[in-house]
Amino acid sequence: MSDEQRFAELWTDYLEGELDASSMGELRQLLESNDQQLRQAADLYQTHRLLNLVGKQDSLADQQDDFVEQVMKRLPRSPERFVDDVMAGVQANASNSVSPVPVTSPIPPTFLALIAATLIGIVSLLYWQAFNSDAGNRVAVSQNRNQRNSQIATNQIAAVRFANLAHAKFFGELLPPVDSALAHQRDYVLMTGLAEVHFPSGAEAIVEGPAVFRVLSDECLGLDVGKCSVHAPDGAEGFRIETPMMRVVDRGTRFTINVGETSETEVHVVEGAADVYETSTAATPAGHSQVHLTDGQAQRFAALSEFGADPIEYDPRLYRRELPDRVISYDASKNKAGHADQLVSVTVQRGGQIQSVPVEQLIRAKTIAFSSPEVGGFLCGPAMLPGDRASLTSDNSLVTGVINPGGSRTPYNSDPVLAGDAPTPGMAIQFDRPVVNGPGDDLVVFDLQAFSNPPDGDAFHIGPLRFRDGLKVQTITSFDLTLESPSAHPLADFYVHMFPGPVSSVDEVQSTETVGRRQTIRFRGLVVGVDLTDLGFDDGESVDGLFIQDALDDDHHIDPVFIGGLPPLP
Repeated sequence: MSDEQRFAELWTDYLEGELDASSMGELRQLLESNDQQLRQAADLYQTHRLLNLVGKQDSLADQQDDFVEQVMKRLPRSPERFVDDVMAGVQANASNSVSPVPVTSPIPPTFLALIAATLIGIVSLLYWQAFNSDAGNRVAVSQNRNQRNSQIATNQIAAVRFANLAHAKFFGELLPPVDSALAHQRDYVLMTGLAEVHFPSGAEAIVEGPAVFRVLSDECLGLDVGKCSVHAPDGAEGFRIETPMMRVVDRGTRFTINVGETSETEVHVVEGAADVYETSTAATPAGHSQVHLTDGQAQRFAALSEFGADPIEYDPRLYRRELPDRVISYDASKNKAGHADQLVSVTVQRGGQIQSVPVEQLIRAKTIAFSSPEVGGFLCGPAMLPGDRASLTSDNSLVTGVINPGGSRTPYNSDPVLAGDAPTPGMAIQFDRPVVNGPGDDLVVFDLQAFSNPPDGDAFHIGPLRFRDGLKVQTITSFDLTLESPSAHPLADFYVHMFPGPVSSVDEVQSTETVGRRQTIRFRGLVVGVDLTDLGFDDGESVDGLFIQDALDDDHHIDPVFIGGLPPLP
């Protein structure tokens, strides 16, 4: 097998999450053994721009191009400088939806090696793309992958798995599907967000980014850096967390462990007890623990010449019992091509409860005002528009709507003007019946998004139609299901009907002649939940309408294709 063919096979394994440590080493050696191949891979990286997921954000793309060029020229001569550049680029573009823990030097050696290996994996993909005209090789790789996937599916019945994800981003890879198995001994770099991991014994761990972790066994999680909340119920006693300097063994408990970048570690025990061992003496038999912690106790362990532990103030707020309320997934009917068309149901977590809501139970919202002075607005839907165009927002379709409303860089702060000569840029919606503010999210907003658009979704402002004391506008910068989410479905084809110029009223939306054009690029359906409490509404308060503006943070505007209120929890 040639080096090019071996690259293709190794990268396929990496993309499927099946690349073990030895194969990753082989991939690294193949790349590092030939400077000419390394330079060619860097050129391809520049051309493809991170697998074409960057899109049209020119300033970001230029920044990444310069960054990669500098990195490839230095690799592997200066790993410290390499990691500094990586982290600078990553931190600059981290999601705002979850506040990350600041990343400062020094960075653990494991983190350095992992980031280098991940970037090498991405470069090897681009090198492979230059040679993928070899159709016979692609067929052979595909057959081998299918055989391995079949075997993996058989072995994953009781595997360690991703139970759920919330606003998660992993460095160098797309999000893993919910319920997918974690590969043992493989490093996962969670840049932001949360990942809930379930073990066959019943133990559960919620890892918060930024973090580096791996599955060491069916009863052990390795954590190099980051925070993790652990619940080990009856039957899962003995579950443990391994850090660079210590081992924490559960004795029937809930605890939080936070590992800093210098390996300094804090342990807070919420319930039960935990034994803490120094790594060098981790093989010590049970009963000879270095430190024994029980309910309400906390200690900080420092990486000193001797195993040092200092009592600290216990903080129960650090423990995370569940992922935050959010939209988890949605179901939709599919066309012959397998692309989503009509919404069937949406699954949300509200007040800690997971609920699947059929589309028939969602409270419909109709567009009652629309102004788009910047881009003129569009309609999306079938080739022939219905007589009531404003109703496109309230039907079940995920590819129909009154889209591209106007916006403002700063949120509006007074009652929006819905009619007249100078309406407030944006769109007003009215619910068929009032939406009651309850626990968690109270409505869902679906947005169609192309891969050339921001992967987290188009930022927008949402707020009240009429202000009173306590009410405010919320700016949403990231959707619950993004372009990178496996649960975000590819959408069916549709037509875009363009107005000849700006529109400033629903009457103009209804009557202005448009020019229709069939879309030829692929879109996905993104969705985000909105909690009326975040807008200042009181618990139990009824809301009959809201106002939406694009945030004007880039050249792309929000495309709301379905807005629905959630019924009260049973």
